[in-house]
Amino acid sequence: MIIRGSRLTNPQKILVRVPNWIGDAVMSIPALEALRARFPSADIALVAKPWVSELYEGHPAVDRQIVYDSLGEHQGGEGFRNFVGVLREERFDAAILFQNAFHAAWMVWRARIPERIGYARDGRTPLLTDAVEVPPPSAYGHHAHYYVQLLFRAGIIGKPEPVREVRLVLDPAEKAGAVKHLDSLGLRGPRFLVGLTPGASFGPAKRWLPERYADLADRLIGALHADVLIFGSDSDRPLAEEIARAMEHTPAIVAGETTLREFMALLSQCRLIVSNDSGPMHLAAALGLPVVAVFGSTDERATGPIGLRARVAKKQVACSPCGLRECPIDFRCMTGVTVENVFRACLELVKETGVTHDRPAVTSDKRVTSGE
Repeated sequence: MIIRGSRLTNPQKILVRVPNWIGDAVMSIPALEALRARFPSADIALVAKPWVSELYEGHPAVDRQIVYDSLGEHQGGEGFRNFVGVLREERFDAAILFQNAFHAAWMVWRARIPERIGYARDGRTPLLTDAVEVPPPSAYGHHAHYYVQLLFRAGIIGKPEPVREVRLVLDPAEKAGAVKHLDSLGLRGPRFLVGLTPGASFGPAKRWLPERYADLADRLIGALHADVLIFGSDSDRPLAEEIARAMEHTPAIVAGETTLREFMALLSQCRLIVSNDSGPMHLAAALGLPVVAVFGSTDERATGPIGLRARVAKKQVACSPCGLRECPIDFRCMTGVTVENVFRACLELVKETGVTHDRPAVTSDKRVTSGE
């Protein structure tokens, strides 16, 4: 392993190109915090796509954002040139690329940023001043460490500690807005709210069966005297409605009705989240919420929820994790996760974390359990 001595001695302005996916963006936060700790007085600006930028709002590791709207005002060759011109005028001292794409390196090279640091992949090595060898997964484990390892292997930070938690920030006004939203849904006062996030943009191989979400929701309503909120994007709305139709009780559906920040604020009002391996799963864990995550085709050791209040329900089968978007055989990894598995994990998590109607209290130090 080669660890370089960093040429970043006292940068005044640092650009960070963050990932485009919500889950990856959440997992990049520990690296941003490490960068902030290393350069506390530097101006750290993010380049982020519009649908990710809201995630970082108000975070103490970030000074500002420059939104790159490649589907809007920065679309096409002229739009890209205009955006590069904006970056060039900023006169950044360094660019750190958490996004792996060739395009990210091309952008900061065109912007004439003198120090350009990123992993040596996707054919972009000639565009980087510090092309860091990509470590094998065994060297970093969870994907949150992948971003931290870039800083370490580039010599920017010392040997990092394991990532134990990820922290997202909501302000009181956002939380108050979430309470008003719940009031408008008829969910007034202290309620035990269970949030379901049944979507997964990666593909159907990540999605637990809708009828099982419906059965689970009815069981949790009966066992915990709970109300259920079904979250998701606009494209998840039909899935949320399918689950609601299959339920004996009536849930509240907010899929497709919120911005990302509103989504986060509503999540924060829940006392339990059940999710697939998805961006919302990472959001919930980073908000400190009790999360039971259902895993199938993906590896919970690499992309599982980070936090002391997270549990994983998974059926161990020989072909998982395969990393495929769609199952080519019989979907045994997901069909093997029964409603009873997840229901039991939920009740155990509620008991262990001491979650109440008013506020949760952390009493557990276990991170992952597996259903059989």
